[in-house]
Amino acid sequence: MPQRNKNPKYIVKQIANSRMIYLFQKAHDIFPENKVLANRYIYLARRYAQRAKIKVPFEWKKRICHKCKMFLYPGMNCRVRMHSQKGKGSHVSLTCFECNKTTRYFIKLKNKKN
Repeated sequence: MPQRNKNPKYIVKQIANSRMIYLFQKAHDIFPENKVLANRYIYLARRYAQRAKIKVPFEWKKRICHKCKMFLYPGMNCRVRMHSQKGKGSHVSLTCFECNKTTRYFIKLKNKKN
């Protein structure tokens, strides 16, 4: 009786991670010419992450709108603003032009040693 070849989970996760990063890079490259194809690449990359139960890297996660799941390309379909508040800290806000969702990424303050 032949044995079944089962891929260990870490190999499946490595393959899914490499494909996911490749799709994110392709979406970034092709977005100015074809927005629909770039959004399809983002959808497929997210599906790879869901199926393999891996996290989307933070640098790419912040390039996806949390509401409409579209690829955010600064200057074309999203606005990037930096806000600073004395004492509270600073944050970067991304506003999607498709759904008008504003996402804030807070910048941690370093503790001052007196």
